[in-house]
Amino acid sequence: MSGLSQVGVGLNLFAAGEVRGVARWFHETADVLSIDDDDLADTIAFVNKGGMTFLSPILPDLRAIVCTAGSRESHLAILSRESDVPCVLAAELTGEIADGDEVVLDLSDAQTARLAVAVPA
Repeated sequence: MSGLSQVGVGLNLFAAGEVRGVARWFHETADVLSIDDDDLADTIAFVNKGGMTFLSPILPDLRAIVCTAGSRESHLAILSRESDVPCVLAAELTGEIADGDEVVLDLSDAQTARLAVAVPA
């Protein structure tokens, strides 16, 4: 991953190649409700709990989801598959990811996802 800093690994829900987008953390329902016609097509949503189903209203509009909990059978996993939105579960973050960071998800392996942040030149 040249020009990138690896910041974590997780369970890949389904192989989707490389997915790039902009990180945005969602901690509670208010974070979703505060979105005013934001273009979410490039947003990679980060959440801390597998049961963050409050993403449901915006989930189909997201580029991808990264969750620090969850399993292939979790509610978030089911919603992600139904919406065909790439999803990383049980992510172990080894580095910082801030809102607005350019994130690259390597989802080429059917089991393991690799997360990286673009390093400014």
